[in-house]
Amino acid sequence: MSWQEKIAVQLYSVRKAMEKDLDGTLKRISEMGIRYVQLDGMRGNQTEEVARLLKHYDLKVIGMHIKHDRFFDDVDGILYEACLFDCKTIYDKYIEEEDQTLSGYKKTKRALVDLQYKLSPLGFRVGLHNPEFDFADQVDGRYVMDYLTDPENGISLYAEPDTYWISVAGMDPVEYIKRYSGRAPIIHMKDFVPGFDRMDMANNLTEIGSGTVDFRSVIEWGEQNGVEYYCIEQDQSQMDMFDSLEKSIAALKEMF
Repeated sequence: MSWQEKIAVQLYSVRKAMEKDLDGTLKRISEMGIRYVQLDGMRGNQTEEVARLLKHYDLKVIGMHIKHDRFFDDVDGILYEACLFDCKTIYDKYIEEEDQTLSGYKKTKRALVDLQYKLSPLGFRVGLHNPEFDFADQVDGRYVMDYLTDPENGISLYAEPDTYWISVAGMDPVEYIKRYSGRAPIIHMKDFVPGFDRMDMANNLTEIGSGTVDFRSVIEWGEQNGVEYYCIEQDQSQMDMFDSLEKSIAALKEMF
């Protein structure tokens, strides 16, 4: 499969559209030529209906973002959805604020590593979505993402690096992701505009090709280091979201 065929869309990008018109939203994504999507909740829709329409529009789920607390109290529900969507790559989407503490990070790692240990024989991959607070906090001298994905008793969690949040932290995404060779099946592709406050997403987040992230180098590295999908996640945009995604998709495809 060529790298262009590995372009995916994180459905968090179209969460508002999914709430209003699930069928029309997935139809539009399919019409863009996208075959792979990443889930981030059902957005008020029945889980079985989401699965039915994804199949109808030939959209394959390649990763699932799962709410943090479900890893502690709803593992059965996670497994049901994983089977329904035929997807065994699952990520803790965001460590809730109450667990953004030393004890919370350690509790999180124990839960995720334990789940990976139990599910890896069945082909599951458990990981963590690159959090925006990652570069502010450390555990035992390690950034949160590094701490959580450091091997423990031979068990490693998977990383989902995000080029935007790495850039917000003042780091080079190309250099930073090198630490996750073979452990980052999905990379979130988001562009960044410097010169604004680090949390000013309205101005420093932009469509791919309009900022400073070196996506060509990200892809070149990814093709040599086990990246399976390049997933566009546009948290917000000053454009219509579908137009925004189409612009980013086109920009990625034109890089080589």
